[in-house]
Amino acid sequence: MGAGGFELMAAHIRTKVRCLIKQQGQFLLAEGYDPTKNQHYLMPLGGSVDFGERSEAAIRREVLEEIGHEIQNLRLLQVIENVFTFDGVAGHEIVFVYQAELNAPLLHLRGVESNGVEFNLRWLSREEIRKLAWPVFPEGLLEMLPIV
Repeated sequence: MGAGGFELMAAHIRTKVRCLIKQQGQFLLAEGYDPTKNQHYLMPLGGSVDFGERSEAAIRREVLEEIGHEIQNLRLLQVIENVFTFDGVAGHEIVFVYQAELNAPLLHLRGVESNGVEFNLRWLSREEIRKLAWPVFPEGLLEMLPIV
């Protein structure tokens, strides 16, 4: 067993990026599912920072890869340390959370991971997120959602 009671499968800290994309009072969030916990959740677009890549370049690349759109008016909101368990495996990451706008309207609500797995996207207001009552990851992200 590892620290905090988690079995550490991959004992390293990963650097991640996430982007809060806002449009008309709603945020673009991806749906996720943890089969071990039988839990649906929401998460902004994003992914891993490659070695030698700056976080700003990584979030631009990740959004482009996942939904085929470029982003504009990018600004760093916060950096979050996230210790979690997903599908029974412990994880630890440092997450750069950005806010941005899309450069063009999003015509579909599907995204694609780098491994080809598709996922659903939803435009949700703060109130709709609260009513849905699914967790929003990384933890602490919901509290930083800009008002309006």
